[in-house]
Amino acid sequence: MRKKVLFVAQNLCVGGVQTSLINLLCNMLEEDEYLIDLFLFAGGELLENVPDKINIIYGPEGLRVVATPFRTVVKSKKLPYIIARVFYMIMVRVIGSQALYRKFFDKVNIKENYDIAVSYFNDVPNNYFYQGTNLYVSEYVKAAKKVAWIHTDPVLSGFDKDYCRKLYSDFDSIVCVSNAVKQKMDLLLPEYSDKTEVVYNRFNRDKIIRQAEENKISFENDKLNIITVARIDNASKRLDMIIRISQRLKREGITNFCWRIVGDGPDLKENKKLVKELDVDGLVVFEGVKINPYPYIKNSDLFVLCSVYEGYPMVIGEAIILGVPVLTKEYAAAYEQISEDKGCIAKSDDEFYDILKDWIILKTYKK
Repeated sequence: MRKKVLFVAQNLCVGGVQTSLINLLCNMLEEDEYLIDLFLFAGGELLENVPDKINIIYGPEGLRVVATPFRTVVKSKKLPYIIARVFYMIMVRVIGSQALYRKFFDKVNIKENYDIAVSYFNDVPNNYFYQGTNLYVSEYVKAAKKVAWIHTDPVLSGFDKDYCRKLYSDFDSIVCVSNAVKQKMDLLLPEYSDKTEVVYNRFNRDKIIRQAEENKISFENDKLNIITVARIDNASKRLDMIIRISQRLKREGITNFCWRIVGDGPDLKENKKLVKELDVDGLVVFEGVKINPYPYIKNSDLFVLCSVYEGYPMVIGEAIILGVPVLTKEYAAAYEQISEDKGCIAKSDDEFYDILKDWIILKTYKK
């Protein structure tokens, strides 16, 4: 008899966690051992990639508004939608995130008894929204086994020890996306180390390679084409660092590069303004969010990630699959993911800059 499994996710907007979830669901369906329900707080651009055999359950309308990124709500230009989001932003400050989510969850009618229930999104620390999957699985789901997934560095992202101790006591298994993440969880909550395990993100290699060929993109061959694919959030992804590095390179007379940024996020407008202020137009180019970023990655000379912290970033694995060398700041699972023949891991900002500078100069000599 096939096992009944429930996955709980915030949304299927473009992102690494969302892509890894879809890959995992597809892999589980191939094993033909599971009947899978997917409870989504909100939809998103990647919804069309969910296999038809997955039974999708949606939350109430208010929950959809809360779980949709604010920029997406604004871009919809639907006034009632925008007003509702602003109202909930006020409410969450008055009554708190958990109280607001409980009001929504009380309206969700999932009465199934599951063999396994999975909270696939780790609740974002110190954030009003983008929470709730752990809460829902913990308090609202009947399941023989409850699993919580952790996709980020729990220490650097600010997991609260006391809060997590209480939260994860209700889970039978805590899944970390890398050994490095597990090691940090074990340091944070050593009493839960026996139920903490590692499951690496899944990659659909054939699909990535196929989609990289779908849209023909050609970049200039006489300069180093750099690509970064990330949520434009300076606090965690440090996209502003790209702009400042580009200004420093320009001041040294190095302009033989074009750094393209694929993605969207709360700091897009601020970063576009900074590009003009630092006079690096043309050196830094914002391409916007792309459902299929793979042609941009494949046709670039170098993939760069500047994040303050990561768990096991999907984009790094995708760049490696497409044969594009990687330069990244040091993050939790960097040495598990990137071998010496695949790229470079910089331990400091200065080392990061020097490596990038050498790449651009090397491209100049190859002209």
